[in-house]
Amino acid sequence: MADDDYWNTSETKTKAFSFDDDVLTPQEILAIGQKSYPGQSENVFTSTVSNAKTTLLPLSSLVSSKVLDLILLAQSGKDPKDKPEPEQTVAVTLKRLVLGRSFLLHTHRSLKSKTELLDGAVAIGDGNAILTVVLFLIQTLNKKLVYELLSSRPLALNHYISFLQTEGKITDLTDLLTMPGRSPEAAVHQFQHIVKTQGNSVEGLLRKLNNLLSNHFNQPGVDTHQTKMVTDYVKLLEWQKCANKTELNNKSTLHCLSYCCTHHWNEGAGNMMSPLTLCQRQQVTPLQYDWVVLNVHANSNKWDIVESLFTKKDWLGRTTVSSHIPMETLLSRLSELSASKQMLATCLNKIHNSEDRLRLAQKYKVHSVVIESLAKQKDRSTLTNYKMTLNPQSEEYILADNTLRDASIKWKN
Repeated sequence: MADDDYWNTSETKTKAFSFDDDVLTPQEILAIGQKSYPGQSENVFTSTVSNAKTTLLPLSSLVSSKVLDLILLAQSGKDPKDKPEPEQTVAVTLKRLVLGRSFLLHTHRSLKSKTELLDGAVAIGDGNAILTVVLFLIQTLNKKLVYELLSSRPLALNHYISFLQTEGKITDLTDLLTMPGRSPEAAVHQFQHIVKTQGNSVEGLLRKLNNLLSNHFNQPGVDTHQTKMVTDYVKLLEWQKCANKTELNNKSTLHCLSYCCTHHWNEGAGNMMSPLTLCQRQQVTPLQYDWVVLNVHANSNKWDIVESLFTKKDWLGRTTVSSHIPMETLLSRLSELSASKQMLATCLNKIHNSEDRLRLAQKYKVHSVVIESLAKQKDRSTLTNYKMTLNPQSEEYILADNTLRDASIKWKN
């Protein structure tokens, strides 16, 4: 019987497969090879393991080439309806990649094609495209070769560095930066990773950072500022270990200073928990010290400590302000902390420029300073209008009224 006649028999039609809709299972494919037809002996397709010789017929005698193609497609797991994927050029691949469409990277097998992909992604400047191509190169090329390609393409290198940081792949990041001679930068990334991942274990952190300090930061070529930063942090961890306070573990220097100001303010210099001792040990600047002390004691309503720290008496007995905090910044913070008008006035009088003093006095509603400033400017008209904004019979209203009546002032309007 001819092939076409065989496939048209009723028995075969009943058991036939629709290659347009179904994917053949391995069992179904095997059944095709085992199916006999009239005129064929039962043992034609039998293979006996014990026999050295096996009689086999060509597969093309059983099925047509079209059916064979469908069988192979079914074995691959692909949808028979799918069209063959055309080979994509570098330009087409990059375009589809940037537009978010399906793309084929595996068609680019040569080093030249892969390099063109990388250069094209860099030229476009799309971060996702660059990272996708770089990861493809990492998977398909020698890692050293990829690092060499990235070293001459800073944009691609920085995207990959950011990726490795995010993924916490510190070993790969170190290798990547060490190859082009960026070991100091690799050391900084290791420092950041250790601090981020170690948790609150001070002893474990100390051990790792001391090792990092001796093996990387104390090497030639490392920035001295970075080495000092790590050294100071190690010293802080040693202080935290001695303090033995879990709430201080792996906290910043200023956080520890705030704790000392709150709980050990009266400790004498030389005592480990004294704020002054910590400042000296960690080289806290006077500006940082003033800011922490101001916030700690003002928030605790200990204004007597704040005033004793920031106000002094000069040799004429006048109260003046002594602070390393810029005056406008100090005024703003004192106002936010609800400092007294008297203290605000003391700070305002420290400002030598009369225009700035008047502007800030009006901003923070320190009426006594506004009235005094307008009187010095002999601006009767503005002072009169300002008096009308005050509460009648208040102390400020009476001060403004008495100032306007002062005959010794030669008003200019």
